[in-house]
Amino acid sequence: MTGRFLLLGLGLGLGLVASRSASGEPVEEDGVPPGMVAHVEGGVCPPGWAPAPNIEGRLVVAVAEGKDVGVQVGEPLSDREDRTHTHDYAGEIALPSKAIAAADGSNQAGAQAQTYAIAGTTDPGVSGLPFVQVIACVKQ
Repeated sequence: MTGRFLLLGLGLGLGLVASRSASGEPVEEDGVPPGMVAHVEGGVCPPGWAPAPNIEGRLVVAVAEGKDVGVQVGEPLSDREDRTHTHDYAGEIALPSKAIAAADGSNQAGAQAQTYAIAGTTDPGVSGLPFVQVIACVKQ
């Protein structure tokens, strides 16, 4: 086979039948079970493998239950995209009272002793995570 593989899972092929390529031609059996997904360098899937649908531009996350396989969230990333995002925040800040001796009058307009609610949204920012782009291929 050509290219190097980063396998996302391990599989044991027992009693596998002969695989066929997308064109219907027999493919040499390599012991990898159909449906196995691998990330491949070089931009082209090797013989007997095809581009994996619905993975391009997405983070692949392991699931605990089979019913969650294939669930997609959000839009795929484009080529070399480090998408910006924001965070909402909310909280409270309590300002205690403070006696000030020899002050000329009381504070009528400043921050008064009480609890203030704060809320907002951060400015947009990128994740800055390092990444490498590879092609995801699925064994046929």
